Amino acid sequence: MILFAKVMSLIFAGLLVAQPGGAIAAPVRTVEKVIQQGLPDQPDALLKVSRALFDDYQQHHEAVALIFHSYALLRLANHFEAVNDYVNASEYAKLGFFYLDEAVDTHETNFRLRYLRARVDAYLPAKLGRCVVTLQDTEILLRQAKAFDAAIQAQINVMRYRALSSCRDHTRANALLTAMQNGTLSERKLLALGTDSTPEWDAHELAQILMPLVKGE
Repeated sequence: MILFAKVMSLIFAGLLVAQPGGAIAAPVRTVEKVIQQGLPDQPDALLKVSRALFDDYQQHHEAVALIFHSYALLRLANHFEAVNDYVNASEYAKLGFFYLDEAVDTHETNFRLRYLRARVDAYLPAKLGRCVVTLQDTEILLRQAKAFDAAIQAQINVMRYRALSSCRDHTRANALLTAMQNGTLSERKLLALGTDSTPEWDAHELAQILMPLVKGE
């Protein structure tokens, strides 16, 4: 965890901007705070952050903020589902998936945004997530495997395994599971987290997926 924090600090240090009289840190946008700190658990705080992320998107026109806005909405949908408020659960889910797809569909060739959609969908509860969409996204991403290092490929494989399981395609899910159990250390570490855990962003995702998006690449 200490090493992870150091990596985070080094990566975000790259967001310093030069101003007359020296280099000062650029104002930290909401999306950067969410990447560093994660989304809050409390519904009121989560709603506040979701609105700030949408404001961030409208101001800077960066789809990564829209992705995290949608993720916050889907987290709210899961909360309302858990307390049997099905009206709010349905509304937040519809909005969340709408903005999630909007971010990717308006940037179809951006593999980083597609990766984020797959990650959001794959780690939602099975009743809320969309296994078919995740299978499509991971298939496209695996065709571009050379664009990623082994750690990112491991993440994609695990997301695909979760989607196959959610879609009840047990034959292909079991085959992929066996391959990963005999595969890379990154795959085995992710599998060890279990099906109910969402992994934190790791240094590979920060360097190859998140920070390039924050920088507008």
